[in-house]
Amino acid sequence: MGLITGTRKIIGGYPGGWKQYARGYQGDATPPFEQPTNPDDRRSLVPALGLREYWYPAVPSKDVSSKKPVGLKLLGDDLVLFKDKNGEVQALWDYCPHRGVYLSFGDCHFEGFISCAYHGATFDGDGECVEFITEGPDSKMVGRLKAKKFPTITKKGIVFVWMGEGEPVPPEEDIPPEFFEGKETQVWTTFRYWNCNWMIALENTSDAHNAFWVHRNALRVMFSSRGAQGGRPRTPLGYRSEVVNGKMAVVVNNAETGNYYADPVTGKIPYKMYYPRIGAYWPKSSWRLSWVWAFKLLDRLTGSGQRGAVRQRVKDTLIPDDWQGGSMRLPGMQRLIPLYTRWCVAVEKDLTRTVYTRFRRHKTPVGRFFASLKYNLFINFLSNFNFSDQDYDAMRTTRWQHPEYLSATDSHLVAERRLITEHGRGNKRVVDVAAVTTAEAQVVEGHQQLGVDWRDDYGQVRTADEPEAAKA
Repeated sequence: MGLITGTRKIIGGYPGGWKQYARGYQGDATPPFEQPTNPDDRRSLVPALGLREYWYPAVPSKDVSSKKPVGLKLLGDDLVLFKDKNGEVQALWDYCPHRGVYLSFGDCHFEGFISCAYHGATFDGDGECVEFITEGPDSKMVGRLKAKKFPTITKKGIVFVWMGEGEPVPPEEDIPPEFFEGKETQVWTTFRYWNCNWMIALENTSDAHNAFWVHRNALRVMFSSRGAQGGRPRTPLGYRSEVVNGKMAVVVNNAETGNYYADPVTGKIPYKMYYPRIGAYWPKSSWRLSWVWAFKLLDRLTGSGQRGAVRQRVKDTLIPDDWQGGSMRLPGMQRLIPLYTRWCVAVEKDLTRTVYTRFRRHKTPVGRFFASLKYNLFINFLSNFNFSDQDYDAMRTTRWQHPEYLSATDSHLVAERRLITEHGRGNKRVVDVAAVTTAEAQVVEGHQQLGVDWRDDYGQVRTADEPEAAKA
């Protein structure tokens, strides 16, 4: 035994040696995703790798060159993307039908075609084998060998792929409408990765967690007129949601819920609230108020502020009703307001590709230039890194396999799950789940204990041209 090894054994674990494997080998890593199979749990119906019969964002088209293919995993499937003879990005299953080699390990030796690295099987954008290099020009594999093709479309510089087995629906059904607008509409896209399941990522929206808790130190919250609230106001009420056209779960009572603690005369919510069972106030101090007043004044001067605690859902008159904000849209989008979307796309069951899109309309080149500058200099960081990373850090250890005890504030979460499991295109019912599960009933019970009786806490189904449901 060497001196160094012996010394390590003598001092190993001192002081605090119990800490090294205190959480086992997992340490602080995200726990592996497990799905329940309980008929009393709606999560048993959610596909762990996402809803397949939809269009999904894949990659920026500029990242696919004419010389080298790009490998990409989407919904558990391996894809290879390359440019065809027309310069359009095409997608094939990343599997050479000859011997199963990754096509993405090959090259685009011939412009518009992809060649397998093993035997030189060469495919066009439709997946047809047009040459088999190692067998020469007389190869009989030509015309007989075919690679599986995934339909693609490129909009605003982003390649979208149809992942379904059936005939593709019109792309306008699944891709946000801003991607189909003219050059005056700019769309910025950012790709991030979260080490958790796509549903854990998706369920983060319209949740009570950011009410002076998870996002209290986010830069965009601290340095804004809403900094005194820490984001969404505290409330024991859940957001009442409705399923519209079988495509989106939309919040319909923002102000009613968020203003629970508001003074009936002034409309103001107390900054510090006393929690008697722990004998303390939260937040503990008021130092943030030393600058928030300035941002409130700026809101008044610019006319962007509103009386009351919560802004109503912002509506863009150029966007169809079933693409508006304040909603979760199938197959996995969070449309918080029309100009912002967070799209949770399954890569593997423990990995999510989080795609952020933001759009603005400017008629002049100068306006578009400064909008891009603003996004790239600070909006992208504030929203898609600083703010969203706080979401990720808070929710990534969620363990789906265990029973839940839901609160009234989980009402929108229940509506999202019902939207996916009851209206998701091509979703299969692998478990016969109860019409109302125990966890869903707990949401209603929570509201009833507060003296609230809404006619449907689970997502009232309506069409986009019907009026929003009223309180019972």
